[in-house]
Amino acid sequence: MKVKKLVLLCIVAIVLNSCNVDKCDVDCNSGPLSLYFELLDKTTGENLFTNGTFDPADIEVLDLDNNNSSVQYTFESENDRNTINLGPFGWGTNIANYLLKVGERDIFTLNVDAEQKTEDCCSYIRVNKLEITGATYEQNQETGIYEVLVEL
Repeated sequence: MKVKKLVLLCIVAIVLNSCNVDKCDVDCNSGPLSLYFELLDKTTGENLFTNGTFDPADIEVLDLDNNNSSVQYTFESENDRNTINLGPFGWGTNIANYLLKVGERDIFTLNVDAEQKTEDCCSYIRVNKLEITGATYEQNQETGIYEVLVEL
């Protein structure tokens, strides 16, 4: 009888222990913030890299707060979308003041103020300020890509 009670007690302890879930056992980190930009002809709406007006080799991103030093970026050419990816922001680089150029043409200035926050065991990036100056733009709500209209 003692063995049965001991086995039953062990089973109950195992079941109760497996139900004890710590609310912080969930991976809910957003990761750093990356921003994607698509440069479009203001008149036609065509992507300026896709139609050959701009060459990806001519892209330059300068850090205006750091003696105009070059900033790392990626150019992504997928399904003729041709976007420029800047970041990460929020983890490491919290404040950025960048100038995006293609050849000799200044396209826009990007000002970002972002910070990593933790709430309820989850880390995420909060954007305090995101400002694009020197160009008209709109964020595509479906893709999250900033569509920058360039006047030629």
